Amino acid sequence: MSEQQKPSVPEIFTKKVTRLLPPEELEKRILKILGERRMCVLSTCRDNVPRSTPILYRTIGFNLYMAGEPGLKLGNIKLNPMVSVGIYDPKAEFSDSIDDIAGLQISGRAKLMNKQEPGFFEAFRLFGRPEAWAEHWFGMMIEVVPDRIELLEMALKNEDYAARQIWTPLVC
Repeated sequence: MSEQQKPSVPEIFTKKVTRLLPPEELEKRILKILGERRMCVLSTCRDNVPRSTPILYRTIGFNLYMAGEPGLKLGNIKLNPMVSVGIYDPKAEFSDSIDDIAGLQISGRAKLMNKQEPGFFEAFRLFGRPEAWAEHWFGMMIEVVPDRIELLEMALKNEDYAARQIWTPLVC
């Protein structure tokens, strides 16, 4: 294939940008994605065997809450509270535009809450279900507190920012 016949590579692939978003803008973009989505993939691990579970979530700030039915993910969290959560913007799935690729990769610690623990009912109410339902439910609420959130937003390169931005909580 001659040089003239080779397809051109979109600039977004070759553009090297390392500039970071201002912290308040990064937080705003992360919270926007968290608030617009309702589904994520929760990844847990036991004995070096990973497990990824599609699950509904809600948020308070950067913390995620999930209603976990009894199963492997709860057992894995009991043994290893370190988890990963993936959230992506579904418009990229059916788009040919690289600019539409966006999502979050969250690393953090999961805490399991049963009905007797503080915060359980507050988390349960986030899902808009009558509180009376919780009395008959066998599951546990999962709270994920992020240690690190990676925002991947390819369109940021068009604004001369790096496509990958890293958020970590302020340590006081």
